Amino acid sequence: MKQRILSIAVAAALVTLAGCSTTAVTNTDEQIRNQRLSTKFVGEGIKIETNCAWYRPFKSDCEIVSIEAVGTAPTFGNTTSNRKNALIRAEMQAGANVSHFIKQDITSNRVTTTIAKNVEKARDKLNTNHGDHEVVEMSDNEAKGSNVSVRENSNDTAVNLTTTIRANSAAVLRGFKVTRQEVTGPQEVAVTIRWDKDSERTARMLESKFGTAR
Repeated sequence: MKQRILSIAVAAALVTLAGCSTTAVTNTDEQIRNQRLSTKFVGEGIKIETNCAWYRPFKSDCEIVSIEAVGTAPTFGNTTSNRKNALIRAEMQAGANVSHFIKQDITSNRVTTTIAKNVEKARDKLNTNHGDHEVVEMSDNEAKGSNVSVRENSNDTAVNLTTTIRANSAAVLRGFKVTRQEVTGPQEVAVTIRWDKDSERTARMLESKFGTAR
């Protein structure tokens, strides 16, 4: 039989589920402005293995043999607890990659807010007497006219544009199991999960025997 391996990269969407793995700083002793991201990382993606026999001339007749997905996560430290928590997050990330490949709902919202502030101040000086002996003080240049008006106008406008992109996905992943756990960087781990027909068959048998009926 002829086997073919199809590798599919999972793209990232906002919020943070798929894409390149989190990278680590190459030298933590350097100042922040001089730090560079490490180029050593494991890409997250999905690998699908199919089986297309000679008697199946059309691609739609091909059978999916196995699915592998990789998820990565930073450890934020080198303790045993940091490593354990990172492995759990990486496993969940791998499952999310599969779910987003199967189906993904993208929503995008854009909100613009405009705040305008206008302040106008007016001051008038009249070349006349007020009351009995009240005189408005004016300079010689101002005294040439009958009255003087001063206007001060201030305009402040602030425009804020907020764009929110959400990627939502939900799927029941039956038969996926962890096949590899590894440390890929100074503070980064990767977990590989795999599905095949045998693991799904076993999961269904155990679910029918010990699981809750649906």
